[in-house]
Amino acid sequence: MASKASERQQWAVGVLDVRPSDRLLEIGCGHGVAVSLACERLVDGRIVALDRSPKMTEMAARRNARHVAAGRAEIVTGLFERLEVGGPFDKVFAFHVAAFWRRPAEMLGRTESVLAPGGALYLFNQLPGWGREGSAEAFCRELAGVVSEHGWAVGEPLIAGLGSPPAICLVARPG
Repeated sequence: MASKASERQQWAVGVLDVRPSDRLLEIGCGHGVAVSLACERLVDGRIVALDRSPKMTEMAARRNARHVAAGRAEIVTGLFERLEVGGPFDKVFAFHVAAFWRRPAEMLGRTESVLAPGGALYLFNQLPGWGREGSAEAFCRELAGVVSEHGWAVGEPLIAGLGSPPAICLVARPG
């Protein structure tokens, strides 16, 4: 039986619609589950995954050692706002990275600087407090408002009923 984390990650990688040549950036990669799932779909594309925690990047690198060796994945320790991550990237994604709504000007500006023309940002979240009816939708509206206030075009939020709580994805492109 899949864990909640892997179920969420599988849904997210499906939403990302990873293509064989995609150039991906994951902010806050944690254990590297999404990296593994994305690499299964990459042929000549690659993913750069970063996390501020050395412990998390160590675990992600171990989990994805064969993908790193094959050149499909690079695992980096540090803060997105301060790292040189290369690019451009077709898709930038993040799970539970509160900096996107706490420091949106900094985070969205940095994201725009590494996105390829036509690229998109995918913000995923799943909060324990979303057991109440409508709370995930309310968070989506709030997050969409923050992102659009900073000049980004926001698509219709996606909500997945992965049990309780549901998971959300907000897709945005620089305006």
